Amino acid sequence: MEVLCSLYFLIITVTTGACDIVLNLTLREEEPVSTLVGNVASLSGLQKNMTPEVFQSLRYSFLDQAKTDDLFRIDNEAGDLLTNAVIDREKQCGFNQDCLFKFDVAAHSPVYSRFEILSVRVTLTDINDHMPTFPSSIVNKTLSESAVIGTTIQLDEALDLDSTSQNGIQSYTMITADSPFLFSATKTSEGVSLQLKLKSAINRENIDHYELIIVAVDGGSDPRTGSLTVNVEVVDENDNSPQFYRDVYDVSLREDRDVGFQVIQLTATDKDIGANGQVAYKFNVRQSFLAEINEYFMINETTGKITLKNKLSQNTKKSFNITVDASDQGKPPKVSQCIVRVFIIDFENNKPVVRITLLSGSTGAISESSSVGTVIAHVTVEDSDSGSNGIVTCQIASDHFQLQTVLNRGYIVVISKPLDRELSDKYNLSVECSDQGLPPLSTLSTIVVPIADVNDNAPLFYKTVYQASIRENNAFGDGVTQVLAKDRDHGQNSEIRYILPLESKEKLAINEDTGVITANYRFDRENESSYSLLVLAVDKGDPALTGTATIQLTVSDENDNKPTFTVPMFQFFVMENMGPQLKVGSLSASDLDEGDNQKILFDFHPNFKNLPSSQMPFEILPSGSISTRRDLDREDRNKYTFDIVAIDQGIPRLTSTSRVVVYVADQNDNKPFITFPLFSNQTVSVSQLAKIGTIVTQIRAYDLDETGPNSQLRYSISAGNEKDVFSIGETSGSIYLKRTYEITKNTPFKLRINVSDMNVSHMQSSFQDLTIVLTLPPPTPQVLEDGGTKNIIITVAVVILTIVLSAVIITVIIILRRNDQKLLQSKGQDNLVKTMYSVPPLDGCSPPSLDKNPSDKVTSIVDSPRKKKGVSFTFEEENTQIFYSDPMDQGQRGSGSYSRPDNSQILNSLFVDGLGRSQYKQQDNMSDSSGEVTASDSGRGGSDLDLSMHLSKSDERHPRRTFKFRRNPDQGLHRNQYENINYVNTHDSRSDNQREAIPPRPPRLSCNSDNELQFHSDDSQTNPSYV
Repeated sequence: MEVLCSLYFLIITVTTGACDIVLNLTLREEEPVSTLVGNVASLSGLQKNMTPEVFQSLRYSFLDQAKTDDLFRIDNEAGDLLTNAVIDREKQCGFNQDCLFKFDVAAHSPVYSRFEILSVRVTLTDINDHMPTFPSSIVNKTLSESAVIGTTIQLDEALDLDSTSQNGIQSYTMITADSPFLFSATKTSEGVSLQLKLKSAINRENIDHYELIIVAVDGGSDPRTGSLTVNVEVVDENDNSPQFYRDVYDVSLREDRDVGFQVIQLTATDKDIGANGQVAYKFNVRQSFLAEINEYFMINETTGKITLKNKLSQNTKKSFNITVDASDQGKPPKVSQCIVRVFIIDFENNKPVVRITLLSGSTGAISESSSVGTVIAHVTVEDSDSGSNGIVTCQIASDHFQLQTVLNRGYIVVISKPLDRELSDKYNLSVECSDQGLPPLSTLSTIVVPIADVNDNAPLFYKTVYQASIRENNAFGDGVTQVLAKDRDHGQNSEIRYILPLESKEKLAINEDTGVITANYRFDRENESSYSLLVLAVDKGDPALTGTATIQLTVSDENDNKPTFTVPMFQFFVMENMGPQLKVGSLSASDLDEGDNQKILFDFHPNFKNLPSSQMPFEILPSGSISTRRDLDREDRNKYTFDIVAIDQGIPRLTSTSRVVVYVADQNDNKPFITFPLFSNQTVSVSQLAKIGTIVTQIRAYDLDETGPNSQLRYSISAGNEKDVFSIGETSGSIYLKRTYEITKNTPFKLRINVSDMNVSHMQSSFQDLTIVLTLPPPTPQVLEDGGTKNIIITVAVVILTIVLSAVIITVIIILRRNDQKLLQSKGQDNLVKTMYSVPPLDGCSPPSLDKNPSDKVTSIVDSPRKKKGVSFTFEEENTQIFYSDPMDQGQRGSGSYSRPDNSQILNSLFVDGLGRSQYKQQDNMSDSSGEVTASDSGRGGSDLDLSMHLSKSDERHPRRTFKFRRNPDQGLHRNQYENINYVNTHDSRSDNQREAIPPRPPRLSCNSDNELQFHSDDSQTNPSYV
C-alpha cells in the first residue's frame, strides 16, 4: 500500500479528504473465487485520522461497478476486496507485460456524514499455467540419402500462451542421441528459427528412418515443456548395384537332359528399394560365343532361372562360360555380373560327390592374420561307382590354399600364402574331384571363404599435402578446407575420426566426423603468409592406428596496408635552364601487401593536380619519376614545394601523402650588371693635386645569380690605363689614384672597366667605359686695382636684384599655393604634390586638381631625344594600378596588373629606397664629382636629376618606360589616396641583361590634363633612368 499524500480534514457537515488515496494491490492469476485481494479499510489508513466510532461506521462500495467487469466484489462492512471469478491474465490482458485493474471504492459513513474515495490499483501477475505447444506434435520430413553435409530442415517454433517473458519459452533442445543431425535454435527479428542440420552422411540401406524429439522449455519456477516428434524418412538413391551370391557358378549338365530343364537358379539382391532395387537378368551381349549360348540356353529376366532351350547333341561343346548381367531399374541403372560355367557330362557314369566343410563355424570367416598352414576346411569325397570309376582324386584351384590328404578321411584345406582382406575380402574355394572312369567324371565344388578383418592398416589420406588458402583478417569459423582419409580395413577398424595436434589447434579447428577444417585464429598475412600444419586421422580399431597429412595453408592478401614512403619528405636538386623532360628524381614507397595491393602508382595530391606549367613545372609518371615540364629559372623561383600521393591498386585503393621539395640550383646565366659608370654618366674628374691613394670613384655592379662564385664579382681595368695612373680594387671596385702624373692641361683617361663573376668553368663578364679627367688646379684670381671698386658695386647690385626677384617669386608661389589649398579643402581632397612629396609646382605647370574629372591630368616629361616605350603608373578612380606598355612587345606578352597590399611601402620602395643594389654612397671626397655624378659630365646627362640606375651596355637600345599613377577620387585628403598600386616587372625575358631599376630618390612631377602623374625614363641608348 502506498499513500501518496497526507489527508487534511475540515470541520464541516461532510468531511472529505484533500487528495486521493491510492491503494496498490497484487493478485496472482487463476486464484479461486473469493480470494482475498486486500482489506481496503485497513490499508487506506483512514483509522489514523478519525475516531474508532467513525471508522467503524464506514461502509465500502464500488463507485462504478462496470469498471470491475464482475471480477471483484467488496465486503460492505469489513472492506475486504475479494475475487468474484477465476481471472485468466492472458484473457484479460493478452501478452501485455503489465496487467492492471483500476477502480474507485467509496468509503462513506451514513452516521457521521464522512465520505472518502479510495483509488484501487490491482496488478494481476502471471503464473506459469501454459506449456509450450508446437503447431503439430508430429512432423514428417524427407531427406535424400545423397544430401550433402550441412543440409538443413526448417521446423516451426513452439508457442507459450503465458503473457510474460519469464514464463515464456526459454530454450529448445533435442534429446535424441546418436543422430546424424545437429539442432539449433536462433533468435531472429520474426521469432526463433529452428533448424536441423545434417552433420554426417546418411545411408538409407543402413538406417532408413530417424525419429528426433525436440523439447521446448519455458521459464517458470516450475518449468513446463512441450515436445515435437520429427520423423525424417531417408529417401532412397540408386547407390547400390545388384549383388550375386557368387561371382562364379559351376554347373554340370548331363547331355541327355530335356528341353526346359533348369540348369541353375541365379539370384542377385539390391539393397535399394523400389525401382532402384528391382533386378532384371540377361545374358551379356558382349561375351564370346553368344550365338551358341542363345541356341542352347535361355534366361528368365525376372527370376534369373537359366533353362535348356534346345536338346544337346554329341557335337555340342563340353563346357560353356556364360556371363549374366543383373541390372536394377534405377536412372541410370547399375549393373553387376557373374559367370556360370556349364560342364556337359556323359550320363552313363556317376560323378563324385564333393562336400566342403569350413572349420570356422557358421560365419565361415577366416581372420586375415591367420598364419600359413592353418587348416580352414575339410573336404569329403564320395563316389558310388566301383572299380576305376570309383577311384577319385581331387585338386584345388587356388593360390592361397592347398589340399592335404587325410588317410581315409578325405582332404583338408590349409593356408599356403598370407591372407590380406584389403586385397580380397573373400576367396572362391573350388575343389574338383575326378574319377578314373572312361570317360572320367568330375565334380567341381566351390564355396566362398570370407576373410575377417584385422586392424592392420592405418588411415590413409587421399592427399599427403593439402593446399588451402584463407583471406587475412578472417572471422573465426571461416572454412579452410576439408580433409578425407580412407582405411582399407573393415567395420569399426575403418571408422575414422579427424583430430589436430596441439600446435595446429592454435590456428585451426576440425570436425571429427567430416574432416571440415575451420579457422580458429585471425590470420595476418603481413606477419606470416603461410603455415604448415599437421592433421591426423585415427581409426577406431584396437589398437588405434593413425595417418598423417600436411596442410599447406596460404594466407591470401587483403588490401589493409597503406603505401609507406621510404623517407618522410623527398628533396631533389635540379639545375636551372636545362629544358623540359629533365628527370628530377624518383619517388619510392613500399606496401606490405602483395599482388595488386602492393603495386603503387604515384601522382600529385589533388590540391596540386591540373595546375598550369607556370605554377607547377613538373610532371609525375605513375612509376614515381619526376621530370620538368619547362625550363626553370632560379632567379624567378628557387624552390618548389608540393604534395604527392602514393596509391596502391587494391580494392579499395589506399593512399598515403608525402611532400616533395625541389631546389633549383643556380647556373651562371646572368652577366654582372654595371650600375656605374653608365653611358649617360661615365665621366668623373680628379684634381692633379690629389694625394696618391685617393679614391677617385667606385664602380657599382651586381649579379642576379645565387650567392657564391656566380654572383661574387671581380673588378679590373682592361684598357686605357697604359700610363698606370690608376688602380682598381679587385673586389671593392674602388678606383684609386696610383701615382702623380704631370699635365699641362685637363687630361682625360678613357678606361675600359671589366666586371666578371668568379665562376671558373663558365665565367660571365660585362664592361663599361669610364672617363677620368685629371684636372689642373684653378688659377689664382688677379685683383685689378683700377676696376676693383667697380666690380664690387656690380656684385652688390646683382645680389640685391637677386634677393628682390626671389622675394617676389616666393610671394607669388605662396599666394598661388594658398588659393589652391583653399580650393582643395572645400572639396575634401588633397593636393597630389603636397601629399606625395611636398614640392612646389614646376615652372609652367599648375598643381594637379584632384577634385576634377579623372580626365584632368598633369603631365611632365623629361626631355629625351626620341620617344621610347614606357611604363606608366596611373591612379584610377576605383583603385590604383600600374600598367605596363611596350610597343615592341605587343603580341608577345599582354598587359597585366598586380595588387600589392601595402601601398605606402611600395611607394617608398619605388621612389626612395630603390631596388636591391641601387643604394649609393658618396665615397669620393677628393674629386670634383660626388659618387657617380660630376659637374663635368660627358654631355649626355648626369646632372642631379640623373641619379638613377642603369643596366649594362647590352641594354643600351631598350626604349623608354613610363610609370603612371592614377588617383582614386573617392578617397579623402589622407596619405592613402593612392592605394592599390600594382607594379609590373618590366624585365624582358628575351635578354639576359635586362632588369628593372628603381630611382633612389623621388622623381620630378609633371602634369597633364588627365589627372595623372607620370614618371618618364628617357635614354637613347640604355635602359631607362627614372628621374
